[in-house]
Formats: sequence, structure tokens, C-alpha cells
Amino acid sequence: MGERQKLGVQDALWLEMDKPGNLMVVDSLFWTAAPIDWDRYRDVARERLWDRYPVFRSVVVRGEDGAWYWEEQPDADLEARYEQVVLPEPGGDAELQDLIASQRTVPLDRREPLWRAVLVDGFHGGSAVLFRGHHAIADGIRMVQLALSVFDATPDGAVAGERMERRQDHPSPAGPARSQGTSVASRSLRLARGAVTNPVGAAHSVVTLSGSLLSALPGDMDTARKLVLGTRNDTTGWTGTVGAHKAIAWSPPLPLDEVKAVAHANAATVNDVLVTCVAESLRAYLHTHHVACDSVTWDVPVNLKPFDPDLPLVLGNSFALVQLELPTDIEDPLRTLEVVRRRMGRIKSGHEAIVDFGVQAAISRMSKRLYRATIDLLANRAVGVLTNVPGPPMALYVAGEKVEGMMGWAPLTADQVMSFTIYSYDGKVFVGIAADAVLVPEHEQIVDGFADAFRRLTARSG
Repeated sequence: MGERQKLGVQDALWLEMDKPGNLMVVDSLFWTAAPIDWDRYRDVARERLWDRYPVFRSVVVRGEDGAWYWEEQPDADLEARYEQVVLPEPGGDAELQDLIASQRTVPLDRREPLWRAVLVDGFHGGSAVLFRGHHAIADGIRMVQLALSVFDATPDGAVAGERMERRQDHPSPAGPARSQGTSVASRSLRLARGAVTNPVGAAHSVVTLSGSLLSALPGDMDTARKLVLGTRNDTTGWTGTVGAHKAIAWSPPLPLDEVKAVAHANAATVNDVLVTCVAESLRAYLHTHHVACDSVTWDVPVNLKPFDPDLPLVLGNSFALVQLELPTDIEDPLRTLEVVRRRMGRIKSGHEAIVDFGVQAAISRMSKRLYRATIDLLANRAVGVLTNVPGPPMALYVAGEKVEGMMGWAPLTADQVMSFTIYSYDGKVFVGIAADAVLVPEHEQIVDGFADAFRRLTARSG
């Protein structure tokens, strides 16, 4: 038996929420145009993740007090956490998407550390890495930071030379070599300082507002309405019980500068513009499938701690889920943008994230059956989870190869059917969806519709 660390309240909550159709697993993806040297990649991952964070070497166990603990495994094997595959011909987007979709319902073995990585060769002649980590390990923002920690700012990244020095000076992985290795990771993380925050850009306001809960703000009335009366989420063709057949899709990236120009022209934020395109793409999808729907509600994660480039050794979860209602009944994209901007503003100007975090904490202390029912009730008010991750603005490198793109999908719960991700990196905006293949047929129309929606909004912006 190794050292034990008790799971936080939020961490234990996500641990208990796996269900066959929706697992509490965060799937993160990046890819390169050239093949990755996997030995070099494994060395970097060992140094910056495996050796630094005990949770990567730990399993979950029940204590005598009934609580969950991370228990470090002295004999844990890093190589056992990897699976190496070669994509079938022609090795394009469709083949990688099928691979990821097949993994979405594969549970992580509780007898092993709750993460795995699939090392993919043959993707457009290059490589890709699919990292799957249970939500109990960390929230989405920290998962992004963990992914960034294996990247460098240059092709050399000083990794090879520094690794040789560490092996010569500190042969033991438990010695000072760890702290030297984390400085490299910290430099990579600082590349994204102030960028990786949260989907609605409210991290700093949340921290500021947490000390003034007695002061009611305009958004608080909306928060009360959501908690008491619920949100508007019309029944559609995708309403139903989720199954084990999943689908993945993403669209070609948009230039971030063009998104900024549209935002500037409409006195809006980049996030307002991107979320408006989500609403417009859903409206077009529903229209194509002859479904009338006035509003679609999403769960949106909001980080409750300021960005810290030096991740603590104990990771965990510190976020709340707020509900964002997107209009799908407005034909003019500029009007949709105005509605989105107003609703996002109410979230930012209220205490919804803090209140929802407290509700989540209260739910986690219920009996398992009761909190499972409560979570399902609240979660089914939303069609799924919408995340917008503003990632590093410049190109990064992994094991000497340039990272061409990044993507990730948040886990879903209850009968939520879609995980929608907007991910900006290196001046480009990537859009992807993970969906229930039966309840959301022709799912690729939604991500394709995102680019169409942006073009319509650009044309209307003059």
C-alpha cells in the first residue's frame, strides 16, 4: 500500500457519475504533420507528468471511513498506460474520428490509474495523441494545462540536452531532477497564461464576486429563475436515452483574426461571436431536420480559480457548471449575437457560478441514489456541455514536432447528447463535437454549420 490522498468533494462527485452511455472521462487530442518519436515523447511525459503528479501513479480506493482516496502504486507501470495504434487507410479525419468515437464509451479500469493515452500513427502522414483522463483527476482547465506541459516553445525546447544533464547529475527520478523538469513544463504553461481561463471568460469576476455574495447583482435574478423554474430546453429529435454508439466530428479551422474583426465590428467579445455561431449552427441543423425549437440550453464550465501556470501537485476540480440558453428561433445572426451577448453578460454580472458550485457541493453529500437522481434531473435541463478554450496563441512543439491542432471533449452525464468544443490555438479556431450517434444523426452538419454561421455573421457585419 502506498501513500493516500483523500479526494476532494468535487472529485469524488465525478468519480461516482460514470454511466454506460456517458463516462466521466475528458478526451484530449493533438496532432502533428510529421511522425512523433514515441520514445522521446514518453521520456517527456514521464518527466513532466508521471514523475511529478502522484495521481498519475495512483488508483482510487475506498477507505474505512467510506471516503474515496488516491492510493499511490509503487509498482505502477507507465508503459502500461499507453496503447499504440496505426490508423487504417487512408488515415484521414474520418478514421481518427472513428477511433476516438470508439473510445468514448470504454471505461477506465478502477484497478489501474484512471488515465490512458492512445499513440496514433498514420494520421495524414503524421501522428496524434488521444489522452483520456477521468474527471476525478482534474477539471477541464487543469487537463488542458496538463496537456500543455508536454509541449515546448521551440522544436528543440532544450528538452534533449536538459534530459541528458538530469540523467548525469540526478540518476534517481525522485531526486532534484523533478524540480528541474517542472521548470520546463512551467515555461510551456506560461505561454498560455491569461489565455486558458474558462468558457465564458468569467474567472476573474467569479473570484472577485466570491467575497461579496451579499450584494445582489442583475444576473442573480436570472440565477434564481434557473434554479427554481429551470431553463428553456425544448424537446427535439435528440431528446431520449443515450446509448453506446458515439460519433466525433470537427471542421477545418477558422482564422482567429477574422473572428476578432467580427467581434470588434459588433462591440462584442470573441466568445460572444463564437457562441453565436454555435446557436446559428444548431438552428440550421434543426431546420434541416424539420424540427421546431426555440431554445437550446448548455452546461458551461466556469473555472473558480485564477490561472496558475505552476499546477499544484494535487490537481482536483474547482469549477462550476452554469446554464446558458441559446436562441435557435432567430433568423438574423446579428439579433442572435445581441441575445447571446446579453445572456452572457448576465452570467458574468451575477453569482451564478458560486451558487452552482455550492449546489454541487451540497449534492455530493447526499446518499448515492439521491444525488444521482438530483444530478440527472439538473443535467437533463441541458442538451450537453459547451466549452470554449482559448489556448496558446503561438505554435508549440512536442518531441521536436510542430503541433498542428488541438481538440478536446468534456464528459457528459445523465442523457446529455452533445459535447461541443471551441478550441483556439496558434491563430486558428477549431470546432468539434462528440455526440450520441443515434440521437444526433448526421452530426457532422453541426460543425460544418459553424463555419457557415460565421460566414453569415461576417456578411451581416459589413
